[in-house]
Amino acid sequence: MVRTRGRQRTADDDGEIPAEIYAATRELMRHKTFAEISVAQILTEAQVSRATFYAYFSSRFAVLRGLLEQAMDDIFQTVSPFLRRSAEDPPEAALERSIAEVTRTWRRHRTVLQAVNHHWPTEPSLQELWLEITGRFIEAGATEIERERETGVMVSTVPSRQLAATLFWGTERVLHIAGLGMDPDLPDEDAAVEPLVALWSGALYGHPH
Repeated sequence: MVRTRGRQRTADDDGEIPAEIYAATRELMRHKTFAEISVAQILTEAQVSRATFYAYFSSRFAVLRGLLEQAMDDIFQTVSPFLRRSAEDPPEAALERSIAEVTRTWRRHRTVLQAVNHHWPTEPSLQELWLEITGRFIEAGATEIERERETGVMVSTVPSRQLAATLFWGTERVLHIAGLGMDPDLPDEDAAVEPLVALWSGALYGHPH
């Protein structure tokens, strides 16, 4: 993060104030939970004034919303190339690549996603955004499930959106638990890849990986 020595940044310095506030918040989240972080701490880390902060963000949760959008855009861009496999590409191979890439990207944004997981049930503005974003992922998954059904390779008869929602939320929970590193069977996100592939493969194609 670029620092300005000897004075606080102001909104007129350049167009990078939000990026600096995001970077400062990420840095703070390396050492403490989002619940422990105050606006004052963000101001100090980013070296901006309170007036400058509130020119861009209504609260610290507005910062977390912006970080969530960045994280999920990154994940969606990562998984998008794998959503439509070629006819020559075995379903399980495409599925394994997709889950492995999503897992790596999820780990990159671990602290943000853990904070969102903790706060979205009780913070209305965060909840609205999280459900909007997850709906985007679920809709994309449902579309791919319908396409796979048309090729005749999918055995599941569960309604496509319901199945996509179940697989999304199951994956989100597994990656969250793995990221906490508290379960010896899921010590980190990498350890979750193989069982997630088995889960998805069994649910979609009827034969676990």
